[in-house]
Amino acid sequence: MIRKRRWLTFFLAMIPGVGHLYLGFKKQGLQFMIGASICIICIPSEPMIFPFALAALWFYQLFDALQKAAWMKIAAAEHERMMFQPDAFGAPWTMDLHSMPGYPQDDMNPAWVGIGCVVGGILLLMITAFPGLWDILSEINFGTILLSLVLIGYGLKLLKSNTRA
Repeated sequence: MIRKRRWLTFFLAMIPGVGHLYLGFKKQGLQFMIGASICIICIPSEPMIFPFALAALWFYQLFDALQKAAWMKIAAAEHERMMFQPDAFGAPWTMDLHSMPGYPQDDMNPAWVGIGCVVGGILLLMITAFPGLWDILSEINFGTILLSLVLIGYGLKLLKSNTRA
């Protein structure tokens, strides 16, 4: 089992998503990178909202990467104990980091990552290729409209998943 260093995870996590990539959580690292990029792109349209969102995302991903590094250290120690101590209980090949009690599960649908990539690409294309269109969208508070649509969508998702209506 490859050991991951927590201090290196900390320094790599200064760039959103890179700490997760170092730990092997590729999908989650990409999600944090896309989220930070979208926040940075949308800062000019809503300078009061997106810097806060970027800071919240940055702190969350930093502490999440450190927590995952700590779990991996515990899992490596348990793996070594099971491999090299004769009184180890269970078979060492059944040890899985994700099956440990309390370990956060990663249940993100890859379709959402694809949708995020498409939306980010369209925004980047509008900013670079059609700056006049971007100026018009910025004047009509595009960031506020985007944030309100995301909040409405998330609220509808929560209402749909709540079966105790």
